[in-house]
Amino acid sequence: MSIGEAINVLAQEKQITKYRIAKNANMSQTTLSEITNGKNSNPTIETLEKIAKGIGVPVSHLIKKVEELGQIEK
Repeated sequence: MSIGEAINVLAQEKQITKYRIAKNANMSQTTLSEITNGKNSNPTIETLEKIAKGIGVPVSHLIKKVEELGQIEK
């Protein structure tokens, strides 16, 4: 699973829209959309930190979700 898919899963779990994540993260909806749609599959750690904050989780939780879903190998 990609980072974008993990963001989508967390958004569903937290019942938060991508619009709200972008607003909370102080980033454009376009940037978030590019990540969640796989057009940007390698966002910076700073961007991931903003997205995690926008979702309301620590960045470590976002990375762990990707690992749980099988994208990052330990």
